[in-house]
Amino acid sequence: MADIRLSSPIRIRPHGSDTIRELTTLQDASEILIDWPHASRGPFYQAAREKIEAALQDKAGAAEAQEAFTALCDHAGLLVR
Repeated sequence: MADIRLSSPIRIRPHGSDTIRELTTLQDASEILIDWPHASRGPFYQAAREKIEAALQDKAGAAEAQEAFTALCDHAGLLVR
């Protein structure tokens, strides 16, 4: 499983944190999903998780995975613009 760089960094403020984290790879995004609160794992989470895992296994495109993860973070109010 190769680590894949994002086309542009994604900046988020993780749940319960005051610090901003800059994600530069799909592996970074995958690590965020591991710590995602269970109560907030709805359809946006599921789509992002599936697309990221598929991209990390060379079964899907990285751009789609990045788009799904960005949508999840935006929906959850974590995205820093």
